[in-house]
Amino acid sequence: MMQRTVSCRRVGLLALLASLLVAALVGTSAGAAELPEVMRQVLQQHPDIRSSQALLNVSAERLLQARSNYYPTLGMDGAAAESKDVEAALGQRDRSTRRADLFLRWNLFNGLGDRSGKRTAEFEQLAANADLDAAQEQVALQVVQTYLEVLRLRQLLDLDAEYIAEQQRLVEDVRKRAEAGRIAQADLEQARASLIQAQLQQSQLRGQLRGAEERYRLLVGAAPGELSEPAIDASAAGMSLEDLMQQALAGNSRVRGAQQRAAARGEEVGVAAAALYPSFDLELRKRLYTEIDPVPQVDTRSSTQLQFSYQLPLGGSSYSRKREAVERKLAAQAAVDVELLQARSEIVQRWSSWQEVREIAPQLAERVDASDRVVKAYDLQFAAARRSINDLIVARGERYRACSDLLENRMEQLASSAQMLSLLGRLRQSVLATAVR
Repeated sequence: MMQRTVSCRRVGLLALLASLLVAALVGTSAGAAELPEVMRQVLQQHPDIRSSQALLNVSAERLLQARSNYYPTLGMDGAAAESKDVEAALGQRDRSTRRADLFLRWNLFNGLGDRSGKRTAEFEQLAANADLDAAQEQVALQVVQTYLEVLRLRQLLDLDAEYIAEQQRLVEDVRKRAEAGRIAQADLEQARASLIQAQLQQSQLRGQLRGAEERYRLLVGAAPGELSEPAIDASAAGMSLEDLMQQALAGNSRVRGAQQRAAARGEEVGVAAAALYPSFDLELRKRLYTEIDPVPQVDTRSSTQLQFSYQLPLGGSSYSRKREAVERKLAAQAAVDVELLQARSEIVQRWSSWQEVREIAPQLAERVDASDRVVKAYDLQFAAARRSINDLIVARGERYRACSDLLENRMEQLASSAQMLSLLGRLRQSVLATAVR
């Protein structure tokens, strides 16, 4: 690695590439917008996370509502009535009645519907919590990708600026040789055409960078400052595909959320089936206030009542609701299989591409060294009139592409590591942990 770095420093273009690639090893400058801090800011304000947090709060309230069904109901009844009563001894009499009752009503049995409702709410809360984790991981991956895209384009532009400066020096050298009559004027035109092509590429990169910086500003809420290459954990690269698959499926928030929702739909079958069972209620009632004029001979002051009720709609709606709940359960279970299949597919694809990107990196570094040696040799041969200006342009272009490919490979390694950590459900914690070290 040291030999490659020293070789790159012999030429300004390669010196810039070496400094870009070792930035993470030599530290970051003061005032740099480091990835952990940027991610922390976005996680606090992103609308997807706010929405998922609100839905988690909703699920907590629904669980509280479901638990409240286990408790009795305390209430008060009041009545004011005017009536014409007929009594055996007195005949018809006008009677004014004012009453107030305090009652305590408690459902003793309703087909275990309350139990199933509470378990449904518990699973829904677990699913909402998994959805919040999934939203945080997705936003974290979006932050990393946006951050790396701006960093990549900036580094490419720096590399391109150095390449253009080298092309300008070549054009100036060729111009002097053409004025001295040592080479043809057509060689100067060819060198100028190559310079214009490089400037065109630089213009395209500037346009891409402006778009990437605008996306960064919309996501983060601030313009990107000085960015530094982040440290992203790549330890999963040493794991086998089978071990990685097991860990990913265990830590994948989307899969976990789908499993909890399927469990909730299963409990909803019990909620629907509860309507097919009878209901038992216990009611205690105490008369608080009575004013009846004239006073009747009999009035109830307190009572205890055990009530049994059973209702069966003749249209079959209760059975239909249970069948609907069963179908929703089957659909939720199928959704779990879909998430598992998608997660497995993403893991296999990401893992394969990640391995390829890492394995080709040493060859790309060797290509940089080889193209550097070719440029140096061609410069000497051109001075000895053994090479054409086209050979020099081609050699410099190849060295620039080699440096660009090596830089792109480094950025792709970081992006692939982030994607793999996201599939494992560890990207957010991994990035934020680097700020503590």
